[in-house]
Amino acid sequence: MRSARTVSQHFHRVLIAVLRLHSLLLAKSVPVSADSSCARWKWFKGCLGALDGTYIDVRVSAEDTARYRTRKGSVSVNVLGVCDRKMCFIYVLARECSAADARVLRDAISRSNGLKNPRDDPIEQVLTDEGSGDEDSEDYLGTVDSNPIWNTWRDEMPKSMYNEWRGLP
Repeated sequence: MRSARTVSQHFHRVLIAVLRLHSLLLAKSVPVSADSSCARWKWFKGCLGALDGTYIDVRVSAEDTARYRTRKGSVSVNVLGVCDRKMCFIYVLARECSAADARVLRDAISRSNGLKNPRDDPIEQVLTDEGSGDEDSEDYLGTVDSNPIWNTWRDEMPKSMYNEWRGLP
């Protein structure tokens, strides 16, 4: 039988090592610039990168197995990963597998230091300001009101992308 204290101590040692190496392991997010000349990314000005989800098999206690069971019967966690343009991870979040992709994404967006472009190093900010109680004053876009200018831009964007890809004016 393993000692829970020993497992916890080793886990915290590994976590501290990962936090010390965060500048090497995690990339800082840089939005796509307005003057981007890369054919793949120029349509995504201001975006941080691409996101995707996957299942990773895990071992959990018998009483938690139901929460982590997939619809195909395996026991997994649902992991959301966000990469920058150089395919370096800038955000990772894992939830039990019974959580749908939309729920994992909603959880990531609703967190105080979730999916947003940090102004400073997010790990350093968490390590230094953990007990300060200051809330980040970054604004979030809640809803988008429909208007004719936006609708025209939205409808014209795929056409212009296709025309440029085909070499048409």
